[in-house]
Amino acid sequence: MQQSMRCSRGSVINNAMRLGLKTIVYATSLLCPAPSTSAFSSTSTRTFAQERHQNASFTGESASSSLAHLASSPERFAASLNMTIEQVDEAINARRLASTTLNEQLIAIEEDNKEKLTAAEIGRRKHQMICQHRFNHFRNAFVCKMCWTFTPICVCHLFDQRGEGDADSDNRAPLPQGVEKLIVWTHHDEYGRTSNTGSLLPLGLQQTEILMKGLLEHEQIMNEILCRKDVTPVVLWPDKKGKRASTTIADLKQKIAETSSNSQNESNNYGGIVLISIEGTWNTARKMVNKLPPHVLRLDLSEEIRLNFTAPEMNEGIFIDNNVAAASIAAARKNAQSPSAPSLLSPLRRQGKGAKQDCVSTLEATIVALLALGLSVDEAAFMINCARTKVKRIQEYTGKTYPRD
Repeated sequence: MQQSMRCSRGSVINNAMRLGLKTIVYATSLLCPAPSTSAFSSTSTRTFAQERHQNASFTGESASSSLAHLASSPERFAASLNMTIEQVDEAINARRLASTTLNEQLIAIEEDNKEKLTAAEIGRRKHQMICQHRFNHFRNAFVCKMCWTFTPICVCHLFDQRGEGDADSDNRAPLPQGVEKLIVWTHHDEYGRTSNTGSLLPLGLQQTEILMKGLLEHEQIMNEILCRKDVTPVVLWPDKKGKRASTTIADLKQKIAETSSNSQNESNNYGGIVLISIEGTWNTARKMVNKLPPHVLRLDLSEEIRLNFTAPEMNEGIFIDNNVAAASIAAARKNAQSPSAPSLLSPLRRQGKGAKQDCVSTLEATIVALLALGLSVDEAAFMINCARTKVKRIQEYTGKTYPRD
């Protein structure tokens, strides 16, 4: 079995200690959560990333731009963030203060209300506070607020350089006809995680939005959408027990075709399909899906995923990375499993022994569904390649990889 190679927090700190105690702050700041500051905005991050990648590719500079290398020097670390050392210090200290304040508030709300409110209500309020904190401060200040990638290896420029239209025009791909909106319904612990792929969907697709479950303003938006009578909400999640209303790709395509043929009818006020992708671990995602209203249809994509990840001729094989698929498929056959190319996210997320072959990332599952509903192969391939670039850069930057067992 191939050994996992990862850059642990301890190893970075141990290396940094040789260079002085102050360096430890910089060594841990990319690994520990830190807040956003006015000096570090998504706009400045995106601009800096564009300038940086116009001059050099990350693959060629991985040795000098790795986390360990940057952490060994406060000056290099600050420069990679397009910040001064003082601004970095302010961000780190602000993050510590925000975390301390949150912890104090969580303790206070329980002590002050334990005789006034039920345990369930106290828990609900604490969850809202945690969600608001995560939304305001992210998991780490030194992560791009758009693509959720470490700032020095931001991938936003891949989407900015797409197309040749006007700089102010929307160069994102439209959703397939009949699909009105795509929502990435995200667990708060997944929000801002660098190994996340769903964060790239709004960058490349129109009418796409990330909403955090538990954040009041996002909950309100989600509830308004789910209460609309003119749309059909569909969650990308199977109904294996047959207890919930479900649908198929064929049913959705038929509904889209019928709606399109009646589009000239003035009495047709049907809005379209709202696709909901769930972003979280399997356990948290399952709980999130179960809390959706019963009228939300469930869509099982297991067969479409199987075809796209096993058949090179399916959609031009865009889900199969030839650099890693051969070894994975050979191992699957050896263990009497269904041969399948691995998810592009498998190097960053531990899959473990016996992991299911259809465990794919949120982005991959969403693109599979959109392809089946009419998204072009070129647009789908662009999104998949951007996700692969993000994963590769994070691997090189952190030294982290979890090979599939």
